[in-house]
Parts: sequence; structure tokens; C-alpha cells
Amino acid sequence: MNYEVTVAHLSDTGREREENEDSIGHICDERNHLHLLIIADGLGGTACGQVASQLAVQAIRQGFFSQEDNPLTIHQRLEFAILEANRIILHRAGRDRQCKGMGSTCAVLVLKDDQAFIAHAGDSRIYLIRDGRILQLTHDHTRAQRMLDDGLITEEEAAGHPDRNWLDKALGLKESLRPDIRIDPLPLQIDDTFVLCTDGLTTLVRDEEIFRLTSSSPVQSACETLIELANQRGGHDNVSVVIAKVSRK
Repeated sequence: MNYEVTVAHLSDTGREREENEDSIGHICDERNHLHLLIIADGLGGTACGQVASQLAVQAIRQGFFSQEDNPLTIHQRLEFAILEANRIILHRAGRDRQCKGMGSTCAVLVLKDDQAFIAHAGDSRIYLIRDGRILQLTHDHTRAQRMLDDGLITEEEAAGHPDRNWLDKALGLKESLRPDIRIDPLPLQIDDTFVLCTDGLTTLVRDEEIFRLTSSSPVQSACETLIELANQRGGHDNVSVVIAKVSRK
């Protein structure tokens, strides 16, 4: 399939936070027809959260490309990179008292040849917009989501549950991290649009709104409109969005 990928991203502090603890990464490796997109949401207080998310993006990027010449699959490179990021964050937290307890979510998308590869830990999300529908490709690693999965609460209750931000899985929480890595790569189609975002967006903007605003605008305008909407509704958290659109070349 002969295609090109248009990427835009934007991150905003929001209306209530003093610092932005989100981080974004995008690398286009034209030689290998590969895009690596990363979004991370830091945990553990303003200074520490910012450090953690920046470390997450840097370590995942470096870890992924450090294995470029090794006979590893994309899945294996993603796992290596995320585990390396987890190790680096834990090490930094262990030697810096101010960063004790810090962590970060991560959501990672690799577009390679005609396939999409997905990995994540935490509640930052990846969506796919295709054929007039929006599909959530990640599964939130929160206590409220686990209760919803077990049938203990409804979707409406989960949305307002006090444990909706309590993470069961993220970088820096413990050494034995098992990131979620989609086993089967997703075949790409022309007009596919991927949205990576932190929970500062999804707690205030519904999936249907993400679909509508992303489908009706160029990627940069869509990023701006989504963040503006989250801020209009309170902007209680940092909010970050990455949008990648697949088009015929």
C-alpha cells in the first residue's frame, strides 16, 4: 500500500495545573518506513511527574531504536523499550529523594510498512477512527476499569468513580511490569486516523466528540479544538493529543 502519514500533536497545561506533566514523542524513520509515536502522563507531584514522563518518552524512543539491528520483532522491541523505561524511572526515583514514588503512563504506536503496533501501560489511550466509527484500542489499567470488567459497577459509575484514576499498572510503580502489547498487528487502511491522548482529554471529552472533531478537521486543527474543548469544560488536568492520519500518497 502506497501511503503517507500526517502527524500533529499538542500539549497544554490546562486551567488548574501550574506545570505540564505530560510528554509527547514522535520519530519518523523514513529509511525504514516507520513512525514511532509516544504519549506519557507523569505521576507523583509536579516536578516528579514532569521528570517521569520525559524519562518515559526518552527511554522508550532510545530503547526501541537501540534494538534496530537486532533480530527482534516490533513487539519485542516495544517490550524491551517499555521495560527499559520502567527500569530507568525506578532507578531515578531510587537515587533522588525528591522523585521518590514518581511514575508515568505510556501509550505507544508504531506504524511500520502496512501495519500498526500498539503497546501501553496506564490510562493514556489510543483510538482508531475508521469507516465512520471510533474504536478504543487500549484498555485502561485503573481500579475502576477492573471493577467495571468484573461487573461490579456500570460504565456510568466507572466514569465518576473515586478510583477512576487509581492506576493498577504504569511505569515506575514496580519492577515486575507487564505492559499490554497488542499481539496481532493491525493492518492499515487508507484514511485510518489514530488518536493518542492523556486522561486530561478523555475525562472531559466523550469518544463521540473525539470522533466528530477529529473526522471533520485537519490533524493540527483537531488537536487544537480537542484541547480547547477540554479547557472549556474545566481543564482540571494537563491535556495532550497526538493525531496520525494515513492518506494515499
